[in-house]
Amino acid sequence: MLLQNRIKKLKQISYEDPKKVLSVYLNTDHRDPEQQGGAWKIELKNGLNELADATQGSNSHEEKNQSQTIRQKVEKEVYSREEEKDLFRGFVLFGTADEDLWFSQALHIPVKTEFHWENKLVLEQLKTLEKDYPYTGIIVIQQDEVIVLETELGTLLDQTHYTLDMNTDDWRQHQGPQGNDITQGGAKRDEYKERVKEHQQRWFKALVTKLEKRAGQRGWEQIYLVGEKNEVEPLKSYFNKNIDKTVPRNLLNSDADKILADVLED
Repeated sequence: MLLQNRIKKLKQISYEDPKKVLSVYLNTDHRDPEQQGGAWKIELKNGLNELADATQGSNSHEEKNQSQTIRQKVEKEVYSREEEKDLFRGFVLFGTADEDLWFSQALHIPVKTEFHWENKLVLEQLKTLEKDYPYTGIIVIQQDEVIVLETELGTLLDQTHYTLDMNTDDWRQHQGPQGNDITQGGAKRDEYKERVKEHQQRWFKALVTKLEKRAGQRGWEQIYLVGEKNEVEPLKSYFNKNIDKTVPRNLLNSDADKILADVLED
């Protein structure tokens, strides 16, 4: 739970005047009707302008300099992420002008836009998001292939692939997508599908054993199953652990960002 450990450290941080920290929560969800046309850019500009206005009246020349510096750095960070298509549904940033503290994270979950300039981080919304989106294992299945995404706060932390080895009747773990072999073509592929279907119960039980062991070792707090209904429902029945959500959609060939966006959608 690397992200959770980082957040625990954030909760312990505070500063003394004149040093301040900026807490930013930004709704960048293009699916949100209120965010059509890049409305988040206006909200970002307004939030940073309000920060500038608030510090104009400060008696501390140092605080004014901090405010100006961090506004420029935040704008650079957000727009560079936009160019790299690394802004999803929400964005969180905590930072100081000297970057003694700098934590930024794009999220696949919605956030409410907020800006705070104080001696300590404003973490109330983050704590709520932690509770609503804990460490979760998302299991995406399609016949003889499985992708496992581990996510926390709507952030991808790990991704693992499993492929059914027909020679050993076991599930092989590997990193990265694997191309199909000769079973891809024509009659051989049809024969292959029939064999998968015939032995599905036994293979699903073996898969669940692996996944439940992984869930215990990695500390999953929730488990989601994703795939066609005729596969997800039988697979679900073999789990001893509670399944928190099922998504009856074939997403195995989608990239991780697409899967998270669809599965974590409210």
